[in-house]
Amino acid sequence: MNKIAIAGAGAMGGRIGTHIANAGYDVTLIDYWEDHVQQINNNGLEIQTETETYTVDIKAKHPEDVSEQFDLVIILTKAMESERMINDLLNVDAIQDDTAILTMMNGLGHDERFSKIVPMKQVFLAVTMWTAGLRGPGQLLLEGTGTIELQRADGHADDRTEKINNIFNYAQLNSKISDNVFHSIWSKATLNSVLNPLCTILDKTINEFAQYTNARKMITPIIEEIVEVTKQKGVSLSVDELVEKIENAYPIEAQGLHYPSMHQDLYKGRLTEVDYLNGQIVEYGKAFDIPTPNNEMLTHLVHQLEMKK
Repeated sequence: MNKIAIAGAGAMGGRIGTHIANAGYDVTLIDYWEDHVQQINNNGLEIQTETETYTVDIKAKHPEDVSEQFDLVIILTKAMESERMINDLLNVDAIQDDTAILTMMNGLGHDERFSKIVPMKQVFLAVTMWTAGLRGPGQLLLEGTGTIELQRADGHADDRTEKINNIFNYAQLNSKISDNVFHSIWSKATLNSVLNPLCTILDKTINEFAQYTNARKMITPIIEEIVEVTKQKGVSLSVDELVEKIENAYPIEAQGLHYPSMHQDLYKGRLTEVDYLNGQIVEYGKAFDIPTPNNEMLTHLVHQLEMKK
């Protein structure tokens, strides 16, 4: 895989793209944000870490300006922009029949949506525990470490899976090939479907939310609905383990000082990804005739808040 595109070059896209570019691969960042693309092309991508600030020279383009074909396209847009991005890249012939299209976006159902645009055999799913921040156009905050887990969406063996995994590991992204990536995707989506909307609605950090004595009583019914849905999706999750996973995020030394991404989007005047988390859980619940009133109410409440922005 010689040519790699990062489609959606915000915080996480910038982090993944920077790692891969620093490993010597031919990487192009693709984004809709004019100021961001221009800043990267004019001055490079400024990286701030815990210990230093430096600049990475890397190509950046708008989708309509792309004039090359890619072996691997990593989708890291906001979920609501992902299908538009794939179609825009198809329109300029950047995606070919053998191009691997990998997403490690938050949320659920990306494989189902992507397979309506390209064959499922081209779709790869990944879940990441890396974090990143966007300080401004062309400016990233990269702290801590993380992991990536990936698999072809249909579960079939594919030599491209090994190639992508090798690229990630050569780029020091701590990657592994999964035999059940959906388990990890749903586990992370559960955490996001609980903490993201609750912290957003209540305007609290994760640790501030945890100070409430009855926080566990709030999160457990949400998790129980999700676990019932996952059973019908062929994924086995434990309510108790998910409660523990979420409560492990509460301490300040973990993620406690953090406002979840949904909170950041809402309070910066952007639409949230609630429809790809709680909203998608509601849709699955309807399909399987499983009641999901808690997830449905969270979806409505976040949409109400979006109306005020």
